[in-house]
Order: sequence, then structure tokens, then C-alpha cells
Amino acid sequence: MDNTRFPDDDNLTDGDAPGSDIPLMREQAYEIIDAVLSGTDPEGAEVRERLREHVAAHPGNPEAALHEHLVFTRSLARQAGDRPNPGKQDVHRHPTEGQISVPGHGQAAIEAVLHGGMLVTAFQPIHDLRRGGVIGAEALTRFLWEPDGDGAGSWFKNAAAVGLGADLEFSALQAAVAAAQDLPPQLVVALNLSPAVCLDPRLPGFLEHVPLESSRIMLELTEPLNPEQLSPLLEVLTPLRSAGMGLAVDEAGTDAASMRHIRSLRPDVIKIGRGLVTGIDADPSRQYLVADLVEFGRQTGTALAAVGIETAAERAVLTRLAVAAGQGHFLGQPTVNVKEWATWSGPASAIQGRHGRHTAGRPQPDGR
Repeated sequence: MDNTRFPDDDNLTDGDAPGSDIPLMREQAYEIIDAVLSGTDPEGAEVRERLREHVAAHPGNPEAALHEHLVFTRSLARQAGDRPNPGKQDVHRHPTEGQISVPGHGQAAIEAVLHGGMLVTAFQPIHDLRRGGVIGAEALTRFLWEPDGDGAGSWFKNAAAVGLGADLEFSALQAAVAAAQDLPPQLVVALNLSPAVCLDPRLPGFLEHVPLESSRIMLELTEPLNPEQLSPLLEVLTPLRSAGMGLAVDEAGTDAASMRHIRSLRPDVIKIGRGLVTGIDADPSRQYLVADLVEFGRQTGTALAAVGIETAAERAVLTRLAVAAGQGHFLGQPTVNVKEWATWSGPASAIQGRHGRHTAGRPQPDGR
């Protein structure tokens, strides 16, 4: 790469800190910028020239340059769409209310992300709560200019609104399985999927060619199911699970519909959402709910994993209630740092097996 294109690239912004993931994402941003600028097609000359201007306007911050570049490409696409074309109907001329809710997250920006591969994967470690150690890692999508992941949900929401939701999810999956090859080989890799993408005809072929052993893959459903999705979803998941892949249900609730779907899907892992985890050490009612879920898991051979553990007290209560695994900022933050991934190791756990058994604890009278 010709580093003279990127002035002050060795400088860190005020928000950077030693050991943070920002320099790593900055390096990847530079690689994408360099790939775009190396293009030679005459039609892209204006885009390349403007990208050079964006880079010069944000010395040492290629993430911001890329974001501004996406806004610019979106503006070009909008101008092209506003030109009269009597032979073609513009199906996106009048988006529904709320369709594009975040500036720079419109259809053209999303298409630029898909074309340029402007997303990366952060992994968050999943810990064995009883024995300690890391037993798996959840793949989380990060956009180069939003390293904390706060805006990722808006991107996927808006992509779905313009008919590109599945494409963006598959792009995220491709990034995740490529990055997962740098994880320690004993770790389970949790891949987030919406029910819609599970039903996409591209999924079986994609998973067939994933460069990971099937036994390491945990498919994690991230959204509630519609009743009509259940039967076709089972048809898709059955051969994948027979091949050795696991299934996790994210953000499990205690409502009747959610539990019916869980009983039908018979997942390997039920993930307890942050809504039940927050402050569980001081709330006996939440402890009883989690204990009931653990007992359900014991009877069905399903492991329980808690999401969003933020304090030692929360971890202690969840461990006593026999929740098998957990993740959260208290245990380990999401990171794109490959060197940090290499330090994750620990014992095998029941979460990796389909028929693990756990002894469910019950809340004590004092709530501890």
C-alpha cells in the first residue's frame, strides 16, 4: 500500500487507547481505501477522486473517510434516481415511513458496503461459568467506521427495508467464517441468523462450503419466529443439525409462544437475554424464572447461556443457578484483535454437546 495517500496515518484519535481494536480496524479501512483507489475504470474516476478528498479531509481517520464516502455514493445514486426514465419504474422512489431512518444507511450506502466488503467481525468470548475458561465465541458484525457496533442494528434493519437484508446477512456471515479461522480450533463459533435467512435457499450451500468443522458451528436464531416459519425452518435445520451443527435460540423469553417454538425446535442452547440477567442478584423473581428455564433445559438436554453479564454478582447468581455459560462485558468485550482471540482457551463444556445435563439450583430465601 502507498502510505503517502493517507496523511498522518500513524496518529491515533483522542478516543484511541493502547491495546484497543481501533488501530486494527484502521488498517482494514486503509486496505479497502487502497483497493478502491487502485481501480482504473473510467466510470469510477469521479468516485475515486472524491474518496481521495475524503481521505485528505480526515487525516489519520480512514473510518470517517469511508463513512463520508458512503454518504457521497448514496447522493450520487439518489441524483441518478431523480433523472427521468420513462421506460423504468423506480420501486424505491417513495420509501415507506421509517424505511431509511439513519443518515448514510440508505440503499446506495448498503450496496456500497456489499460491494466493497466494508464490514468486519468482532468476536465476544463465551465462558464456561462453572469451570471457567472460554468455550466459544459469538460473531458480531462491525462496520469500519462504527467499531463499537452501536449502529449495526440500524444497518441490518434498513437493509431489510430495501430488500437487501439477506444480502447483508450473508456478507456478514462470509466475514465471520473467514475470521473464525483465526480462532483457537477448540472453540464453538456462534453465527447469528435471522429466521428469514435460515429459510433462504442459499444457506445450505453456503454452510456446506464453510471452512469450519460442522461440530464447531452454532447457528443462533436472533429474532422471534412467525408461526408459519416454524415448519419450513425445521425442514432446513434438521439436515444441518444431523451434519453436526448446533442450534441456539437467542433472547429466549418465558411467554407461551416463545416456549412452544423452543419445544418444537429443541435447540442445543437457550440464551437468556439481558432483560432477565440485569440485576438478577437482587431480584428473586428473576432468579425463579431463570431456575425454571434451567430445569426445562435439564429435562430436555438443553444448555442455558446468559447474555450481558456485567457484574461479578450477576455471574455468581447465574453460576449458582447452574446456567452453563455466559458472556458480557464483565467476562470479555467483543474484539477484532486476533492476538486476543489466541488467548481464549478453556475446558470443554456441556454447551458443546447436544445432550448435556445440568443440576438446576433454586433461589435462596435471601435472594442470593
